[in-house]
Amino acid sequence: MYIFRASKKTKDGTKIYARDYGKRCFPIWIGPGPEPLAIKRANA
Repeated sequence: MYIFRASKKTKDGTKIYARDYGKRCFPIWIGPGPEPLAIKRANA
């Protein structure tokens, strides 16, 4: 399942905002298993 957030934190603690990248939100995978491959290829 995906959740959508307007911002996210990187591994070093920096907060980035989707609007700085021309997007409304970032899709974040939350689920029991790994992210589905079909979705990964579509976002790349």
